[in-house]
Amino acid sequence: MYYRPHILPHFLPFFFLMFLVITGFYIAYILTLQRAISRCAPQNRATSPESAWLLLIPLFNMFWQFILYPRISETLEREFRARNLSIEPQPLRNLGLTVAVLHVCWIIPVVHFFTGVAGFICLILYWVKISEYSNQLLSHPVLAYAGFPQQPQRGAPAYEARFCAKCGNQMRSEEVFCQRCGTRA
Repeated sequence: MYYRPHILPHFLPFFFLMFLVITGFYIAYILTLQRAISRCAPQNRATSPESAWLLLIPLFNMFWQFILYPRISETLEREFRARNLSIEPQPLRNLGLTVAVLHVCWIIPVVHFFTGVAGFICLILYWVKISEYSNQLLSHPVLAYAGFPQQPQRGAPAYEARFCAKCGNQMRSEEVFCQRCGTRA
């Protein structure tokens, strides 16, 4: 009888490489979500920037995305309205929920290939749109004024306001570290 060596050990490096590629892709996606949320003022956030990282928890992420995507939509809408920028009502809410539904449907055995492909396409579309909104927030900065962030004072020097991703403290554009918590901007 001829003995065939087990094929699985030969594919382990391939599976490991695919796992690293998919994980790196997903981490880049989550960083984009976190960056978009952190560019919004703390009072306009419906969720914290760190909450995007909960998408890395297996099984929990299937439920969490149904909460996270509507909160991101609400955050963006509040921030755009606060900056007097035009935006559609509930931006990306439907696309985010579509991504969530297709992600959950991926576990259905018969249709998992089709929902997987459709979910991947919708995820890419969501990623591109959230990146566009994030860049739009970056290109239209909030102008805050020394001592009076809400109401400008005559002759007061204006500076571009940023917010710390960790504690939400308002920072000047030239600051490298947050004055409150010391996190690098």
